[in-house]
Amino acid sequence: MSHAIYQTDAVILKTKNMRESNKLIVLYTQKFGLIYCSLQSVRELKSKMRFHTNLYSLVTVDLVQGRDIWRVTGIHENTSSLSFTESHWFSILAKFSSLINRLCSGEEPHEEIWQNIEYLFDHYDQITENNTEFIEIIFTIRILSSLGYWEGNEPFLESIEYFNNVFFMFITKNKKKLIAKINQRLSDTQL
Repeated sequence: MSHAIYQTDAVILKTKNMRESNKLIVLYTQKFGLIYCSLQSVRELKSKMRFHTNLYSLVTVDLVQGRDIWRVTGIHENTSSLSFTESHWFSILAKFSSLINRLCSGEEPHEEIWQNIEYLFDHYDQITENNTEFIEIIFTIRILSSLGYWEGNEPFLESIEYFNNVFFMFITKNKKKLIAKINQRLSDTQL
């Protein structure tokens, strides 16, 4: 019996070693949303996939759907997290992955969430110490809005762009209110 192989772009949100040489990874994918996958024998020295399973890397994966869990049959790194471990982008990704793990449930794709992830990976070299907080606020509000937890008319909800001085000035002016509203919405989700 043959199984369909699906190929999709994904970001690795979480990894966990299993048994002697297997690995469980949590992916946020373009086509399927949040999924759990197993990689068989990936930690063995002969495995070619072991170098492409770095946390927070942007990858293209080949998947087969199992009864309980997806299985990764191939993985190709598009943007390795090793290239930005010392940058501000790495710490932002840790927060983003935690937020996505918390709010997204099941296999349900959200094109808006994926567009935000992809945009930030394409522009991660523009993230500096000065704009890190702005990026975090914009991303969090956009995720909450995409999932139906946010109502508002903030100027950055209409555009995929992040690095805009108008957005940064708006956040500077309304920072306390925005953070209080974010915290309230996260509390309201009960997740």
